[in-house]
Amino acid sequence: MNRKGKVLYPEEFNSKYIVTHPDYESDLKDILERSGRKGDFCNKYKNRLRFLEERKKTCVQRSKWFEDLKRADLINAIIFDKNEKNIRILFSFIEYKGIQYAILLYAFEEKDNKNRSQTSYKTGIPIAQKRLKEVMEDD
Repeated sequence: MNRKGKVLYPEEFNSKYIVTHPDYESDLKDILERSGRKGDFCNKYKNRLRFLEERKKTCVQRSKWFEDLKRADLINAIIFDKNEKNIRILFSFIEYKGIQYAILLYAFEEKDNKNRSQTSYKTGIPIAQKRLKEVMEDD
């Protein structure tokens, strides 16, 4: 799992528990830089990351911030309301060499829920699953 990274964007978040796929932060950066809402987003993002770090797998019980995607094996979502560009961050809980991690895999802006839309879970989940596989096989 050498390809994991730290949360560095939009601000560094020091955590031994939360790591990222190498392509994750460019996904998030593309969304935020175009939106002009980076400042508004930062505090909410840090709060959700802190909650994830503290609660670990039980974080999904807070349904306004997290979602257990039952239809997507091993994938969960951090959610932001429509006032924050309706951003979704897909992540997974993994164990590597006996250590538990939450790995942030893919960020997208959910604009609609049409099945084939570029901005829907139906498109985002396979990307997150592919990235999870890449990270786990990169040993």
